[in-house]
Amino acid sequence: MLWEHGVAGSNPATPTLSMNNIFKIFFLSLFIIQCSSDVSVEDILTNNNSNNNGEFNGGGNQTIPELSVELISTYNNQTASFATPFGGFNRSFIVHTPPNFNYATESLPLLFVLHGYTGRASLIRQYSGFDQIADQERFIVVYVQGTTDIFGNTGWNVDVVPSFNNVDDVGFFQALIKYFTTTYNVDSAKIFSSGMSFGGFMSYRLACELNEINSIGSVTGSMAGYYQCNPPKKTSVIHFHGMEDAIVPYNGAEWSYSAEAAHSFWKNHNQCNSQTETTIPDFNGDGQYVRHLVSSNCEANKNVELYSLEGEGHTWLSKEWGHDINASELLWQFFQKQE
Repeated sequence: MLWEHGVAGSNPATPTLSMNNIFKIFFLSLFIIQCSSDVSVEDILTNNNSNNNGEFNGGGNQTIPELSVELISTYNNQTASFATPFGGFNRSFIVHTPPNFNYATESLPLLFVLHGYTGRASLIRQYSGFDQIADQERFIVVYVQGTTDIFGNTGWNVDVVPSFNNVDDVGFFQALIKYFTTTYNVDSAKIFSSGMSFGGFMSYRLACELNEINSIGSVTGSMAGYYQCNPPKKTSVIHFHGMEDAIVPYNGAEWSYSAEAAHSFWKNHNQCNSQTETTIPDFNGDGQYVRHLVSSNCEANKNVELYSLEGEGHTWLSKEWGHDINASELLWQFFQKQE
């Protein structure tokens, strides 16, 4: 179960169960069921395990004071996994660079891709297909692994599941950004974050706190309802959400903004003056459509976009799987247009 401290007059060492936590337990059980189902789907995909063939040709071996990064395994000369201690936790991430990348002569954009609750960096690497897009469009993609809580579940500190509240995820990403700008020569003006479900929540939190993040994207995630977002600057946001999502409801919950409320928050924050909505053609022929809401003419040339998908639930979106759109392709098309 999920426990929460801080009830007035209680012993801080004694766990207390509130109505708010009862709701979170119900949410957690749904989330675990759904994510377990997602993992079974993901596991049937091609498993690109480390084979230690080739030499990774990414950035140099130098580290920064905040991180002591160690190479764990090499998948091929474009992909490797790394680990580092940070904030009392052992953190890890997978790095993929485009072909013939030379960090000494080429400065590239950086994209973080974040898994959902109970997920793994290796799995979102498989099903998102960002390696292939990075190869074609030339950017560096980093699949970051969340921490594991006392219940054995992986996730992020996004003020939804209390067992992650002692994890400094924001500080870790800030250190990662410094590491990659130093070691891989990434373009500091083109640092993006995207994620599935809880990874989407975490991407929103990064937009709320880090000046270094240019733009973020979320697939089936949202903004946490208990969290006060005070963005340090204008930030572009793209959001994809199934209207039948039973895990992170499209219309929101006590612990989560609705998809449209999250869009409105960033539209207002970016002071957008124009708004259009179009319907995307029914690619799969099921009679259900995708609404594309765009808020534009914003300050600092930012954009805010929302894809609302009729009949869709809690899933990554790909035409190969029978959906009307490819989320990964649209995410990168959105990011590469941002200044």
